[in-house]
Amino acid sequence: MSAALLAAAEAPAAGTSLTSELQGLAERLRRVTVRVATTGARFDGVGAGIIWPSSGQSIVMTNAHVVPRRRGDQLVVEDDAGNRADADVVARDAERDLALLALDAVPNGWPTAAFIGDARALRAGEIVVALGHPFGVGGALSFGIIHAAPKGDDSWVRADVRLAPGNSGGPLATLDGAIVGINCMIARGLGIAVAAHVADRFALEVLAR
Repeated sequence: MSAALLAAAEAPAAGTSLTSELQGLAERLRRVTVRVATTGARFDGVGAGIIWPSSGQSIVMTNAHVVPRRRGDQLVVEDDAGNRADADVVARDAERDLALLALDAVPNGWPTAAFIGDARALRAGEIVVALGHPFGVGGALSFGIIHAAPKGDDSWVRADVRLAPGNSGGPLATLDGAIVGINCMIARGLGIAVAAHVADRFALEVLAR
């Protein structure tokens, strides 16, 4: 068989492998991504959140602009399987655009926490994915590359990835499923995410109080 025919014969298998990999990644991220809404609100077009690791209570990380401004305002979160739980805003940092939610009670079947990576290890050109609920489409995945990783005191990850209303608070992740950012906005055509290590430091500060 010629080299050209061999390449053509192998291309579908390679494509299928990549497709399967992305589908599996999307499923893993959906399990740790929740919808976030104020109590009584519809879940169409709401923000997202990430089930965050903690040695104590069950917590969710999201953007400050997704949740009410007052501490103690009541929210409800819903996982990909439809399990719902009431949650309280325990801390909100508008400057870093982060908010930490604590679940009042963990429902049966609630997923385990996400795996958190280090955005400082990213390199320009690295492939990443974003998952959220843009325009009410639950668990939608978008695909792009890192434009710039955090350096020094920079808290932001910049990626050429499509975001829309409903992606806020959802994960930016590498192809191995490590969450490296919390998506928050589009600026000059780039997706902007809070670096995961910044969010993790915020969580540790809050839980240590």
